Amino acid sequence: MAALAEATHSFNELETLFAPLSRWCSLEFEEVDRSSLRAIHCQVKLTPDAPSLSLEELRSRIGELLDASNGVEIAMTALDLIAAAEVEVHGGGVHLHELASVDTLVDLVGTAYLCAIARIDAISIMPVGINFGSMEMAHGQLPLPGPAVLSLLAKAGLQVVAGPGHESVTPTGAALLSSLAGVFPAGTGTGTIVGVGYGAGIRDTPSLANVCQVVIVDDLATVASAPWFESIGVIETYLDDVSAELLGAFVQESLGVGALDAYVTPATGKKSRPGGVLTVLVDPSDLATMVTRVQRSLGVPGVRFRLQQRSRLHPKFVEVKFEGHTLMVKVTSVGAKPEFEDLQRVGRELSIPLGELRDRVMAVYLAGVAHGGEVEH
Repeated sequence: MAALAEATHSFNELETLFAPLSRWCSLEFEEVDRSSLRAIHCQVKLTPDAPSLSLEELRSRIGELLDASNGVEIAMTALDLIAAAEVEVHGGGVHLHELASVDTLVDLVGTAYLCAIARIDAISIMPVGINFGSMEMAHGQLPLPGPAVLSLLAKAGLQVVAGPGHESVTPTGAALLSSLAGVFPAGTGTGTIVGVGYGAGIRDTPSLANVCQVVIVDDLATVASAPWFESIGVIETYLDDVSAELLGAFVQESLGVGALDAYVTPATGKKSRPGGVLTVLVDPSDLATMVTRVQRSLGVPGVRFRLQQRSRLHPKFVEVKFEGHTLMVKVTSVGAKPEFEDLQRVGRELSIPLGELRDRVMAVYLAGVAHGGEVEH
């Protein structure tokens, strides 16, 4: 929150936002030094009247402070992620313990609100620093990284990097990162820097600038934030020693276990040997699993992979009745066409060439659209 406040110059706006909580807390921002790096530390000063808040009370307060225009989805999602992680890790009902506090409410609401102020529409999250050791908590002595933190980061598919043996990511911080990763598409990171902020917690480690860095970029590829853009994982490897039968079987198996697409492009590699480039497209959350599948199934020692943006016009499907048979027509903003498998099936049953059948089915579809009635012939 402190890093976002500095990057957006929104300290006064936060004071106004949290005015309804003045009987419970106040915010104090100060410049601090973290390993020779200037950063902003936000201290949430609780009053003696500050209560311990249940999950439902936290939800209620978030709803009072935020709405759809200023980040309520981010805060509510983060809170739900915290609750789910607590149940998964500790079992039973939701017991927030250290998280059932007003400063948790401030962290969730403040971060969500500042993202709305910054008009964030895409996000890139660098590897999150995690640390190994142990820490005394309400549940007793627990290992670091905290089990809830690991659960949150794993489910969000966020990358991590190991650091010194002390807590560097709290469950609230992990939940906020996970929420942001889920609410926003992946950003390209290309554009003009319009804001930079460094936020610091309490711990000061001389050998490490223990800060959160926020960089706000005015994305030149603004179209990448449009709802029809999404992130995908791209896996590639060149093959010249795998039989066509095995390669074809692997493509079909990949599609069967959830790959978005898989195909082979003819290519010539070193030593002038003809082969092919296998490309598999997957959801980012399936990237690691599919890389392992490629290597184990095909005996490939080296595999390239990356995250990439793609434009996808989400279709709707319209049912068309044609001479007693049902076909589906895929419709997007750039056109419509019958599903090929349906054309094959109906073409065989009616002994109609595919090209002719396609044209006749589209005529039925267009007639139905024009009259606003049933799409049937």
